[in-house]
Amino acid sequence: MLPNIVKHRDGRWLGRALSILDSIDAFRGGDQDLALQVGDTLPPAEKLWDNHCMDISHLTLSTCLAEAGVSKIVYALVMPETEATIDAILGDRSSAEREGYRSAFREAWTQKQDRVHESFFDLWLAWTKPIVQLNSQQFPHRYPISGASEGLREAIHAYGVQARLEGFEPAIHVFEGEYEGYAAYARAAGIGLKTHRRSQWRQAIDETKATDQWYLSQPSGIDGNVWDDCDSFVGELADRVPNAQIMLDLSYVGCVARGFQVFADSPNIAAVFFSLSKPAGMYYHRIGGMWSRKEYPGLFGNKWFKNVSSLLIGSAFMSRYGVQELPRRYAPQQQIAVDSLRQQLGLNLRPADILLLAIGEPSKPPSDLERFLLRGPGEEALVRVCLTAKMAHQIDPRLSPHVQARHYEKWTS
Repeated sequence: MLPNIVKHRDGRWLGRALSILDSIDAFRGGDQDLALQVGDTLPPAEKLWDNHCMDISHLTLSTCLAEAGVSKIVYALVMPETEATIDAILGDRSSAEREGYRSAFREAWTQKQDRVHESFFDLWLAWTKPIVQLNSQQFPHRYPISGASEGLREAIHAYGVQARLEGFEPAIHVFEGEYEGYAAYARAAGIGLKTHRRSQWRQAIDETKATDQWYLSQPSGIDGNVWDDCDSFVGELADRVPNAQIMLDLSYVGCVARGFQVFADSPNIAAVFFSLSKPAGMYYHRIGGMWSRKEYPGLFGNKWFKNVSSLLIGSAFMSRYGVQELPRRYAPQQQIAVDSLRQQLGLNLRPADILLLAIGEPSKPPSDLERFLLRGPGEEALVRVCLTAKMAHQIDPRLSPHVQARHYEKWTS
């Protein structure tokens, strides 16, 4: 049998090995083949599980996090305000709200449904006005999308098509530790990906060609914070490589309590993506939008092929709550979760700007758990952990009786 506990040499408990491992073919040779004892550090994954897409360190460390009510993956926080918004849109069966909801789907020939996404975009501009500077006249093409992901995927594929038609080599640039979706979509489209240290962003500009694209999140998915040099990077790239495009991802706007500014009007920002998945806790409602300077034919039909229910719910949420209101309301819960996690896992953590996250510097040398959670390159890397499950249970246990995250599937292509 496998030992129930795997412990790092510095004495930190890293979690229980799952009993399911006992039945995995890779371990049928018995304990001698495993050669893992209590007190050992985790050996390289390939020596433990050669033929399986999930290695023992992934399973064990994910279990450790799940037992503490946190996760490596960032999950949306469904708040009481999330559900109150949905209830307000649907209303009681015989209420005026319910009748208004039904009416939104009737008489499609009048094209009144087009106004649903138009008003949604107008509301987003007003909602984000304390933070985002964006001149809608410079971005005449607006597309309702299924979360930010649909727009990101379409933009990357369209860029690949453009490169083939015009005969240049496409390249997408990101900073190390950025949202994994950028790299995944680039690989799926057969586009080369170039990664850079964010602290060396001026050098990264030196390596950018006129036909290249940058994908950038602000607030940043790397460390969960507002990146202070974002505007400087955008401006210097515009000056030095004016034809290179920035595709700006604002999916975390609405998750930060403190004041900050995003200037999205720079001429090299070709498109802006946003989502209510994280700000509103509406991940599975797939509510998002894309502003673009140029037309994307693959998204033109979205003016019809859209989820009217989700757009109505998203619009209601932005009408009810300010862009910083809920992050400020739940900041104490974020701090409580961080304090609890420090005690449970012995990690040196602090609240990130993004409500759902905690970050911190790793030990030297980092523990196995810290290495598992690192974001960013080399000595710049920080531990980043998602607090959603723990915070949801703190806010209202009735909404979140289960706090252990299921092991996520790793893409192995």
